[in-house]
Amino acid sequence: MERKIIPVCNRVWSCAFALGLSLILALSTRAERINQEGRILGPAPVVTTPTLFNTPAADAIVSAMQILPRDNAWNEDISQRPPLTNSSAMIAQITSDLSANRRTLRPFYEMNYVLVPDNQPRITIPFFNYPDESDLDGGAFPNGSYPIPPNLPIETWPKDTGTLTLQQWQQDVNNTGGDRHAIMVAPGAGSIWETWLARLTQSGWQASNGAKFDLNSNATRPAGWTSGDAAGLPMFPALVRYDECQRGMVEHAVRLVVAKSRREYIYPARHYASSIPATSVDYPAMGQRLRLKASFVIPTNWTIEEKAVLLALKKYGAIVADNGNFFSISVCPDDRFGSNAFDHLSTVAIDNFDVVQTTGPNEGPRLPGAPTADAGPDQLLELPMDASLNGVVNSPLGNAAIQWRLYSGPAPVTIANPNLASTTVSFPQAGAYTLLLSADDGVHTIAYDAVVIRVTARASMANIATRVDVRSGESVSVGGFIIAGSAAKQVIVRALGPSLAGAGVQGSLADPTLELRDSGGNLLRANDNWKETQEQAISDTTLAPPNDLESAIVASLQPGAYTAIVSGTNNGTGVGLVEVYDLQRSPVSKLANISTRGSIGTGDNVMIGGLILMGPDPARILFRAIGPSLVNAGIQQALADPQLDLFDAQGTKIASNNNWKESQQAAIQATGAAPADDAESAIVADLNPGNYTAVVSGVNGGTGVAVVEAYHLQ
Repeated sequence: MERKIIPVCNRVWSCAFALGLSLILALSTRAERINQEGRILGPAPVVTTPTLFNTPAADAIVSAMQILPRDNAWNEDISQRPPLTNSSAMIAQITSDLSANRRTLRPFYEMNYVLVPDNQPRITIPFFNYPDESDLDGGAFPNGSYPIPPNLPIETWPKDTGTLTLQQWQQDVNNTGGDRHAIMVAPGAGSIWETWLARLTQSGWQASNGAKFDLNSNATRPAGWTSGDAAGLPMFPALVRYDECQRGMVEHAVRLVVAKSRREYIYPARHYASSIPATSVDYPAMGQRLRLKASFVIPTNWTIEEKAVLLALKKYGAIVADNGNFFSISVCPDDRFGSNAFDHLSTVAIDNFDVVQTTGPNEGPRLPGAPTADAGPDQLLELPMDASLNGVVNSPLGNAAIQWRLYSGPAPVTIANPNLASTTVSFPQAGAYTLLLSADDGVHTIAYDAVVIRVTARASMANIATRVDVRSGESVSVGGFIIAGSAAKQVIVRALGPSLAGAGVQGSLADPTLELRDSGGNLLRANDNWKETQEQAISDTTLAPPNDLESAIVASLQPGAYTAIVSGTNNGTGVGLVEVYDLQRSPVSKLANISTRGSIGTGDNVMIGGLILMGPDPARILFRAIGPSLVNAGIQQALADPQLDLFDAQGTKIASNNNWKESQQAAIQATGAAPADDAESAIVADLNPGNYTAVVSGVNGGTGVAVVEAYHLQ
C-alpha cells in the first residue's frame, strides 16, 4: 500500500525547491507571459493582503501584471497610424480652448490605487448620483458591493494632501472636495473597481458612481454609461506609475484631459460630456487619440520619468478621457517621485501632437489573423557548443518580420541570422541566456515568445548525496533533485543505512525504505530491500548498495524535479544516506540540484551533503542551509540558526558561513537565490572537479529541521 506521505513531501517541495525550479530547471523557466512591449512578466502575481500603490510590494505586483489584453486599445501601438485630415485644426482648437498660460502638457498627481486579494471582504457602498449607470457587482440597487479595504487611497493622497493621514483624507475632514477617485484592483480575479466622489462617512463609504472592468477582456461599458472618467473608460490602465517610470518606459497609452470636447464618443470610449454638437468635428470626441510627433526630440538630460512618459506618448499616445482646465495627463501621486520628476513636461507645447485615426473594436490589432511565435523548447548545453534556435512563426497575412534578439544574459551573443525563425546562436561564456523571438506584421500586436538557454562549462554533478538523521512523521528524510536540460537521464537513487556503521557512523538506520516521486507528488517507484526489485538493473550499474536491507531505484527520468523520500521500515529511525548518481553524462542533460530536508542534531547527527564534480572545467556551485524560513511552509521545529561549512576531499575546510549576508552578499544575491531569512547560510564557490562536502549544524548546538541544498549555477 502506498503510504500517505504526499502532504509532507509537497510542503517541503514548495519551500525547498520552488526557487530551484525557477532558477535552474529549464522546462520550468519558459517565459510565456510577455506583454505588448516585449517585456517578460514572469509568474502571475499573487496578492495576499491589501497593498498600497506607493510601495515596493505593489511595484513587484503591477510589473508582473498583463494590464488588459495585449491588443487592447490602451496597449495599442499607434506610432504608425495616419493623422486625421483635420488633425492640425483639432490641435489648434484644443490649444485655443485654453488660456495662454496653459497651452502645454501638464502632468497632475491624481489617481492612486490599492491591490486587493481575491478574498477581500465586500463592503456595501451606495452610489448617490449614477446608480443606474453603475456596476453593483452583487449589491442591491442603488448600492454596490465592492472589495474596499481599510487602506483604500483617495485621489491625490499622499503627494498633494499635506500632513493629513489616509483616514482623514478618506473622510475629507477639511471638506476639500474634488473628484476623489478611488480604485481597487484584484490581479488574481482580474478585476478593477473604480469610483469617484468617494468618501468615508460615519455610516460607511459612499460614491457617485461605480464601474467594474475586466483586466483580461477588451469589453467596454454599456453604450452611454459613464465611469470614474467622463468617457466611460477605466483609469487604472492609463495611469503613469512609479515602477514603469523607473524601468524607463510607460507601456501603454495615458489618460488625457482637454478643456472642451464634442457631444460624441469613439472607441474605446462609451460616454460623452458636452453640449458642443457632434458635427463640430474640430473639437475632440471622448476617446480621441493624440500622439506626440516622432520629430519631437527628447532631451537626454531630462529625468527618467519624463523620458518614460514621452516615449509612451510617441508609441501608445494619449486618449481623451475627460474635460478640465488643462491639457493634462494623470500621474500616480506616489511620494517616491522626486519633486522635479516631471517638471520639463510642462514645456511641451500642444502643437507637438497629432490627432491620429483610431481603430474600432474589430480593427487594427483586434483584427482576425494575428501572427504567433513559438521560440521552441528551452535548452541546456555545454561550452563551446552552439545552440540551434528552432522557432516557428505563423503569419496569416504572410508578411511578418521575424527577429531574434538577446533579452538577458551575462554577455552578448552571436546570432547567425536574427531574421530567420530557424538559426543558430553562439555564446562567449557560461550562464543563463534568454532569447526573444518576435513576429511583426505591421497590423497586429507583435507576437513574442522566449527560449531560455542555460550554458554551462564542461562540468557536471556526477553524484549528489546527503547524510541525515532519519526520523518518523514529518522528520523523515526528504531529498529532492532536479534534472535540467532537454533529454532524459538515467540515474540510480540509493538509500543507505546499515552499511554506514562500517564507516564509523553510530546509530545508523537499520532498514531504510525509498520512494521516488515526481514534482506533483506522484509515486514513480518504491523499494525496501534493493534485491526485491530491479536487482539486475541495479547490479549492472556497479553501484548496488553494500547491504541487502538498503534500497535502490534505477530510473530514466525526463527533465524535471523529483523527490526521494527515505524512512525507516516500521517507523525505524537512525542516520541514513540518500544519494543520486548520474549514469548517463550528457552535455544536454545534467543533475542541477539536490535539496534535502532532515533533522539536525549534534555530534554525528549533523546533516552532511556531498557532491562529486566531473570536469574538465570548474563549476560554480551555490550551497544553502535553510532553517527559519521553513516555518512558512508549515514545518515545525525548524532549525533557528543554521551553520554551513564546506570541505574538500581531504577534509580541509574551504569555506564557512553562518548568516549569509556576512560574506559574499553581492555574489549570493546575484544568483537570484538568496536565502529568505538573514539567519540562513549560503556559500557560492567555483570548484574544480573533485569531491566536496557541505555540513549543516546548529549554531551553539541548536537542533531542528533544516534543508541543505547545492545548485549547479554554471
